[in-house]
Amino acid sequence: MAMKMCVVVPSRGRPESAERLAQAFKDTGAEADLYIVIDNDDPKWNEYAKSENYKKLPADNKTGGCAKSLNTGAVMLLDITKYPLYDYFVFMGDDHLPRTQGWDKAFIQALKMDIGIAYGNDLFRGENLPTAFAMNRNIVNELRGMTFPGCLHLYFDNFVKELGIDLKCLKYLPDVIIEHLHPAAGKAEVDEGYERVNQPLWYEKDLLTLQEYVRSAEYADLVNKLK
Repeated sequence: MAMKMCVVVPSRGRPESAERLAQAFKDTGAEADLYIVIDNDDPKWNEYAKSENYKKLPADNKTGGCAKSLNTGAVMLLDITKYPLYDYFVFMGDDHLPRTQGWDKAFIQALKMDIGIAYGNDLFRGENLPTAFAMNRNIVNELRGMTFPGCLHLYFDNFVKELGIDLKCLKYLPDVIIEHLHPAAGKAEVDEGYERVNQPLWYEKDLLTLQEYVRSAEYADLVNKLK
């Protein structure tokens, strides 16, 4: 049976970015299913709803960040009574853009059926950080999402890298380009969304939450289960 992949993309206030991403899926021949997770209170909900180029998932978020929406969407997609059996889960932001033909198949080939985390070259952080990443279903199921509990928006690329290293399953694919069109890379303008999620208080809070989690018994149990 063919392995199936879903791509979970939290998005708020950027329906045009969701369309850009959907077009990139077509341009690169991707066979993965694209899901845009949209906050219930998003003022541009109706613009997302009009699109027929991707599937939509609702999230009762209210944090202002994307981590809760990401985890909400990923957990929803574990339910095989409502969705297909997805073997692989990918996170991208709405400011990522796949450039490599067959990038989804490259991720599947890298992960196969093993416990694993794979990421490509975002042309910004490169090997240093998995700003977009793929993981197998077992990790999503045990983690109950795709990032650490209590995260608002930041440092979950650092978390995923740490988890991959601790599990000895982190795979970097330098020839798989998933470009990150981020203002810090000089590839986007700073909008209200970037200002909201990059406030200094959020950096402090998410870093502290991450540090506490990776030192916790809960994290140690997660790693042991997955090993």
